[in-house]
Amino acid sequence: MKTVTIEELLTWAFVNELPKGGGVDGLDNANSAWRMLEASSWGKITSFAELGAIIDKGRGDTENYWIEQGEPHDDAVAVGRAVAGLSRCDVAVPAGWNALADWPDSEGMAEAAVRKAVERYMVRTPQRRAAGIISLVVGTAILGREPDFAAEPSKVRMIERSGKPAWFVMKRLTDIHGQTYDLEVHGYDERKQRPVKGAYRKYEFSSDPTGDILGRLDYQIWVAALRRLEVEIAMQLTGHRLVYSDRSMTPWLAADRPGVAIVERAADRPAKKTAVAC
Repeated sequence: MKTVTIEELLTWAFVNELPKGGGVDGLDNANSAWRMLEASSWGKITSFAELGAIIDKGRGDTENYWIEQGEPHDDAVAVGRAVAGLSRCDVAVPAGWNALADWPDSEGMAEAAVRKAVERYMVRTPQRRAAGIISLVVGTAILGREPDFAAEPSKVRMIERSGKPAWFVMKRLTDIHGQTYDLEVHGYDERKQRPVKGAYRKYEFSSDPTGDILGRLDYQIWVAALRRLEVEIAMQLTGHRLVYSDRSMTPWLAADRPGVAIVERAADRPAKKTAVAC
């Protein structure tokens, strides 16, 4: 029995075993072991194993020929099933999550950028987020490397207009329905050549940190997914022994801190049975 980490097991499964049945197209082909598992079609895999070779007649593409590749290893099938099962999961981002905790203090700017990036991520549908989890796991397994979590601190600069520091002021307005609201407007009196009363300056990052924040989010999603897969797969393996990983959720910090979690979507959880009143 071979001792492996979850990363090594995933790479072996998705590079060597789960492309079987996909011919020259490998994983991308609808008849590969992975695509059949992804479609929850174990019967097709059994059929493939019995035939040994399949001729793709669906598209009439004679150049996309098939070669006999054999049956995928049982351990790889267990891995594929577990990864495909991530389609029923979602990402839970904890309150106060700060992907830029290692950056210098920016008086709330970094925290605001993180909140905005998380909001942008959560706009995606649950199905898209689940597909993203699977894509991270499969993609990193094939490439054999972890998601990039590098995030060089961005410099803080004053917002300018036409090469000069910009001024802003909040103005209270009333709409046609009598409702009042505050609107941020230009706070410099061009005629008097001075800031208006109550005007203030604002600052921004010299480069948008959204990509770095989402990169660290992807990294933590990947680590959380690996931890979930370790627990699910460990007792199902017949030819491999899994060594649990101690990979940090926050390698950019001196100490490991909690991060995002992979949770089963409420709509996909089995309904609890309730007693029927007599």
